[in-house]
Amino acid sequence: MKSLTFILLLFLVLPCWGTTARQYYQEALQERDLKKQIELYTKAINKSPKFISAYHRRGDAYKKQGKIKKALADYSKIIKLTPKDPFKYYARGLAYLDMKNYVAAKDDFSSAIKLNDKYSGFYYNRALCSVELGQNKSALSDLKKVTDKSLKKQASFLKGRANYKLYNYDTAEKIFGDLLKQDPENEEVILYLARIRINEDMYDEAISLLSQVINKNPSNETALLLRAAAFKEISLFEQAIEDYTALIALKPQDIYYNRRGLIYEELEDWQNARKDYTASLELNPTWAISYNNRGYVNMKMSKYEDAKKDFELALKYSPVLSAAAINYAGYFWTVKRDKKNMYKYLDKALKANFKDTASLYDDTQKGWLFKKINNTLDFRTFIENN
Repeated sequence: MKSLTFILLLFLVLPCWGTTARQYYQEALQERDLKKQIELYTKAINKSPKFISAYHRRGDAYKKQGKIKKALADYSKIIKLTPKDPFKYYARGLAYLDMKNYVAAKDDFSSAIKLNDKYSGFYYNRALCSVELGQNKSALSDLKKVTDKSLKKQASFLKGRANYKLYNYDTAEKIFGDLLKQDPENEEVILYLARIRINEDMYDEAISLLSQVINKNPSNETALLLRAAAFKEISLFEQAIEDYTALIALKPQDIYYNRRGLIYEELEDWQNARKDYTASLELNPTWAISYNNRGYVNMKMSKYEDAKKDFELALKYSPVLSAAAINYAGYFWTVKRDKKNMYKYLDKALKANFKDTASLYDDTQKGWLFKKINNTLDFRTFIENN
C-alpha cells in the first residue's frame, strides 16, 4: 500500500519536475500578456541558463514594456554567450537607440558590421546614430551601403537630414522634394523644407509650408515654434504671439514664455513681457536668461530695485552671461551714476565674450543704458582696449 501511495504521489509531482525549458519557451511564444511571457521565459532560463533564444525573447518583451535596462542586461548576456553573432549586437544597439545613447548604439552597430558587412540595417542604424551625434559625413558614407529597398525612404530622409546639417541645402531640398512627391502630407519632410526656407531668409514660403502642417495638425509643436520664429523675423509680432500662446496652451514651458516675452518687448509691451518672464521663472527658478530679460524690462519700467535683484540672480546662476553683465553695468550708470561698478561689469561682459559693442552707442539698443557717458573718450577707450 505504501509503495502504491508513493507511486501515485510521484505520478502527480512528475509533470512539475518534468516541464522542460523548451516547453516553457513554447508556452511563452503563445502567451500575449507581456508580464506572463517574461515569467515563462524566466522559467525557461532558470531551467537552461544558456538558452539564448529565451534571453533574446525576454529582452524583446522587456523592451516592449519600456524596461530598457533589463532588456540591455538580457542582450548583453546573449552577446557573452554568442560573441560572433552580429544580430545580437544589433538587438542591443536598438535598445541603446531607444535610450538615446547614440555612442553605445553606434559601437554595437559597428561591432555587427565587423561580423557581417552586408546587412543594410546595420549601416542604416549606424548612420542614424552618426546624424544624432553630428557626424554627418560618416552618416552619408554609411547610407551609400544601404541597399535594402524596404529602407529606401528612411535612408533618403536620413540622407536629407545629414545634408541639411552640413548646410548642403540644395541637395537636401532635392531629397526632401522627391520624398514629398511620394508622400505629399509627410509632416517631417515639410518641416525640413520649411527650415531650409528659413535659413535662406525666405520667410513667406516657410510660413506657407508650416501653415499646411498646422492647419492639418494644430498641435504640431515644431511647426508652431518655427512659424513663430519666422513671423518674428518679418515683424509680424501679433501672429508670433498667437503661435507662442498656442504652444503654451499645448505645453506650458519656460522657453515658450520667455520667447513670447521677447515678442512683447518688440512691441514695447513691458507689462506683458514682465508677466511672461515671471511665468518662465516660476517653471524654472534658476534660469539666468529669464532673470536677465525680466531685469531689462524692469529697467524699462523704472522698477530699479527689482531690476538689480534680477541681474544679481542672473549672474549668480550664470556668471558668464555677458548680456546680464552689460545690463547690470547699465543699471549702475543709469540709476546710480556709479562709474566704478559700471566699468567693473562692462569688463566682466567683455571678458565673457560680449561682441556687440556697437549696440552700446545706439539709443535704440543698449545705448540708452549708457546715455551721455557713451559719447566720452574715456568710455570708448575702455571698450576698445578691452
